[in-house]
Amino acid sequence: MKLLVISDIHSNIWALEKVLETEQDVDLLCCAGDLVDYGTAPCQVVDRIRKCTPRVVVQGNHDRHTANIWRQGDFENIVPEKYKWVHHNCRRLEEDRISFLEQLPIRQTFEADGYVYMMQHQYDDAYGYIDSRYQFEEFWKEHAGQKYGESKKRRIIFGHTHRPCIHVLDQNMLWLNPGSVSYRRPDDPEKTAHYMVIENGEIHLCRVPYDQSQLLKEASELNRIHGMMETELQDFFFFFGDAKTTRDPLPVGDESQY
Repeated sequence: MKLLVISDIHSNIWALEKVLETEQDVDLLCCAGDLVDYGTAPCQVVDRIRKCTPRVVVQGNHDRHTANIWRQGDFENIVPEKYKWVHHNCRRLEEDRISFLEQLPIRQTFEADGYVYMMQHQYDDAYGYIDSRYQFEEFWKEHAGQKYGESKKRRIIFGHTHRPCIHVLDQNMLWLNPGSVSYRRPDDPEKTAHYMVIENGEIHLCRVPYDQSQLLKEASELNRIHGMMETELQDFFFFFGDAKTTRDPLPVGDESQY
């Protein structure tokens, strides 16, 4: 059985499509959340994930945050100095897609190739992780339910940190993170799409380059018209362009360098 494990797509349809194009004959798509926010194509990402079957998808904190901002309804009236990518995404989303994000479960548990998998977007309310067997057992007992409580071959899938990881606590006690399809943390400037393939139980961390020009095109236009918070655009040009840090001055005039 071939599982494609992805997370943290963040409205980046170009990275998502490249991953799906690269990995064919997938038996199950596993998405650990954060479909939207911090990118330019939320509708396309939601629609593409909905077309993938069979699939297991959980809700990420940015999915929940975006839906909450949309429900509040004041995203149309944000001044440029406070305008963020979440407001940008809300302007493009509508009831049907928002409802899809809201109805995603916090966690899912499923079986494949003799392993029991539990998938949840984040371990805690910050960027914590499981670093002991005791933590693993306590988390599993709290969330797996009686059906999987005695399973010996267990794996937990997290997203959220944007850092690919295979963390072995015991031979049959692992937690995994596929990394982000879209972007890294500020201390990691790599710009490929990260994901994970688990085939017949064997885990592979993967990455693939993709075209980022459409992301930059929209960010450059927002920069040209001074239509978004400076820090939001600075982050964007770092993650998807050639800026050296997340606080490089925004490009002026000829923006082709980005």
